[in-house]
Amino acid sequence: MSLYENWMEKAFSKEGKSVDEIWDSYLPKEQRIYEYILGEKVNSVEGTVTELAARFKMTTEEIVAFVDGINEVLPEKYEMEELTEESQISLQIDFEKLFKKMVEYKAEHLYSLSQWDGIFDGETRKKFMLEQKNSRTIIKGEKIGRNDPCPCGSGKKYKKCCGLNL
Repeated sequence: MSLYENWMEKAFSKEGKSVDEIWDSYLPKEQRIYEYILGEKVNSVEGTVTELAARFKMTTEEIVAFVDGINEVLPEKYEMEELTEESQISLQIDFEKLFKKMVEYKAEHLYSLSQWDGIFDGETRKKFMLEQKNSRTIIKGEKIGRNDPCPCGSGKKYKKCCGLNL
């Protein structure tokens, strides 16, 4: 079984619910890594899974969980099931993408860290939050009535033109 599968088995029950004691242990460790990355303005974190686990005082499964959490903002994504203790990890960090992803995941404990102050000012963070929230908002166009002119420009009523076969 892969490190990722081991993590998933520990962190989630068979019904798919989070196992609280695992997450209660993991989340402060994850937060410490982000505090380090943001506080030191680290653009790149590199090493094998085992080396990173030792460096950040985590298990190899927890490091794989961390990589899974940040994977979507990396320029080159990792196949989580393929990671082993010897796998070389190179996390190239884009702070803007990272911040927006934290907002998207509603990870307030991470996007509200004081270390963000050294990366972006408050106004920029507000702008990023608004951009992220708006990017997930679906805006429906104005509904076309049956007797309205067809938007294709034919001059016919919608019901006799593009709306005929609906």
